[in-house]
Amino acid sequence: MDELNQKIYEKAIQLLSIRLHTTGELQQKLAKRGFASNEIVPILKRLEELKFLDDERFAQIFVDNLKHYKDFGYYGIKAKLLKARIPSNIAERALSEFFTVEDEIVVAKRLVSKLKRQGREDWKKLTASLANRGFRADATREATSSL
Repeated sequence: MDELNQKIYEKAIQLLSIRLHTTGELQQKLAKRGFASNEIVPILKRLEELKFLDDERFAQIFVDNLKHYKDFGYYGIKAKLLKARIPSNIAERALSEFFTVEDEIVVAKRLVSKLKRQGREDWKKLTASLANRGFRADATREATSSL
């Protein structure tokens, strides 16, 4: 590996040691640091071969964490995955595997309970809150059916 490639590789490893990144995020961060795209791509490919970069695994972990610790629906999580520069097909695959309709209903009910504890009882406002967080209509209907 020549000196420039070594420099890019070391910077990439340094960024990955802070937190997991998607391939797109890492490419963007390296480009911001002045490295050319044609210099970055081979390094990213090498990191993928070494399994330091794995968009599929990143998406799975991301979806699982949001499902357990945050209150977002299918479309909310999908938007966050796309913002993290996960390719759409990988995002959809991770959602279909790790965020079932049943999971979404559980999260929606959890959010409705939390909002009700905060004094929000109005059905319209609750459904709007769910829609704003990207819940699908079926999950919203199921979570608010007992109101």
